[in-house]
Formats: sequence, C-alpha cells, structure tokens
Amino acid sequence: MQTAGLIDPDRAAALLEARDPALFAERLLELAHSAAGVEELFAYRVGDGAPQALASSSGLGDVRERAEAYARRFHASDPVAAARRAARPGSGFACRIPAEAIELGAYRRLCFERPRFAEKICFGWRKPEATTVVTFYARSGGAAPDMAQLGALAQLAITGLMRNAAPQVPLVEEVERRLAAAHPSLTGRERGVCARSLTGETAREIGQALGLSPATVLTYRQRAYQKLGHSKAHDLLAAVMG
Repeated sequence: MQTAGLIDPDRAAALLEARDPALFAERLLELAHSAAGVEELFAYRVGDGAPQALASSSGLGDVRERAEAYARRFHASDPVAAARRAARPGSGFACRIPAEAIELGAYRRLCFERPRFAEKICFGWRKPEATTVVTFYARSGGAAPDMAQLGALAQLAITGLMRNAAPQVPLVEEVERRLAAAHPSLTGRERGVCARSLTGETAREIGQALGLSPATVLTYRQRAYQKLGHSKAHDLLAAVMG
C-alpha cells in the first residue's frame, strides 16, 4: 500500500514538540527507520566554515565518532557539498550517494564500510546565510526506501531543526512587547516592572534586576495599575494572552 509520502500525524507532532536535541534525533530516527529502514542519521547546519551538528542518532555504535570526524575532516570532500553549492538560496535539494562514490578512503572506511552502510540519502534547504542538511544512512539488502515518505520526513525534520536552532525571545521581553502593544500609555519603566511582576518576580528581585529599591518598584507598579484601572497583576494577564 502506498503512503503517498504522508507521515503519521501523531508521530510528526511528537517530533516537532521535542526541543531536546537528543530526543528530537531519537524520534526522527524511529520515523526514518519505519519509512526506509534507516539505521543512522546526522543533521547539520553549514555556511562558510565547518558544519554545526544539529542532531545525530543511530541504531549502531560510534555515531559520535562518525559525526565529529565528518564535521572536522570529511565534509569538504563529501559529494553532497557540490549539491549544496549548486542549490539556489531559498531552494532545496536531494541526492543519493552510494558508498562507492566516496573517493576519500578514510571517509569511506569510517562512515560507510565499518558500519556497513550502502548509501546515504541527503536532503537540504539552502538559505542565504547557511544550509540545513539531513542525512539518512541505510544498509543494503532491505526493501527500496520510500523516497516520497523519506522526503516528507526530511522536510518535517528541517522545519523542526530550524525552529529549534532559532534564538528564543526571553519571556520577560515577550511580555513587555505585548504590554507595549496592548497598553501604549505605560512608560518603559512601568512596562518593565509589570512584565517582571507577571512572570512571578518579587519586588526585591525586580529591584535587583532593574537597579531600583523595592519601594520604588512598588511605586512604579502602583502607577501602572492606576493608569490602567487595575488593582493587581492578575488583571493585566488579558493584555498578554493571545
């Protein structure tokens, strides 16, 4: 029965919910093994320098050794580098690389012959500043991989990896931003005090963070509440929800 490239929605959601890199890689490998008998994966982000590892997992041993050796020594001679450079910014690429296509002997022995991988299947998305690549390693002798499903999984993985790699806005900054949009009459100091109050900080903690005395913190907070017609921090929650 054909899968039409679809991934189990529940398992896809579980993958995207995983923010821990090790858990993300483990769930990704489980999906890839189900789709195409994949035994190992390695995902990385690469620009002008050496690759930055984003995820790696394996049903075999020594995956860390292979991932580190690839990033330090082998990436420049890898055939996927040519595919990556040929892709236009804002576009993706895919390639299948058999073990015999790896010309560098040390690379072929460590990453293909020792773990007995017959090929690797690579998917990538190039942005102007860097490219994110997901590589699946498979042995020979199994059923032909479902490339449509593996491609859909790679798209899902690249989305999750890019999101997880993006810098997260600190909670206090996000609350301040929302307060500014909802209540532009608040001064910057009033917003800062209210935002920290909403994230659970005490007057003493707020004062230490902002260089104010606890009494001054309470004054700023009281001014903000009076200005907005509120009496406590809970009344401000509606301004930052949604």
